[in-house]
Amino acid sequence: MKLKTYRKIWRCWEYSRVYCVMGDWSHSIFSCFDDIGTCAITYLMPCYTYARNAQRSDTTNCLVAAVLFFVPFVNIFCWLKIRGNIREKHHIEGGVVTDLMMILCCGLCALVQEAQQLDEDPMAAAHGVVRN
Repeated sequence: MKLKTYRKIWRCWEYSRVYCVMGDWSHSIFSCFDDIGTCAITYLMPCYTYARNAQRSDTTNCLVAAVLFFVPFVNIFCWLKIRGNIREKHHIEGGVVTDLMMILCCGLCALVQEAQQLDEDPMAAAHGVVRN
């Protein structure tokens, strides 16, 4: 890194005392089989993983999410919110367009990826965190 970048980081840390670098998902979209239990449950009953992810990401109640899973278009909107909350909580780069592409192209893999991310400690995956 250049000296200019270090100065910018130092100023950020100096004023806020907390500096986080944006990270990435702890498991890639095709790492479904890293947790074979979650993978099997998701492929047999995706509504369960969807509802569990919604509750663990503080998006909505588990029961409400399970019902919303079966409502077309509402389920995608809620799913985008779930994925956005997970990205925000774990400081992961991305946006609505990439989330939508993951949901539409690889929906079940995206559910497993979200569940695996929620199993991780958000502060263990953050790089460059400084606390006082």
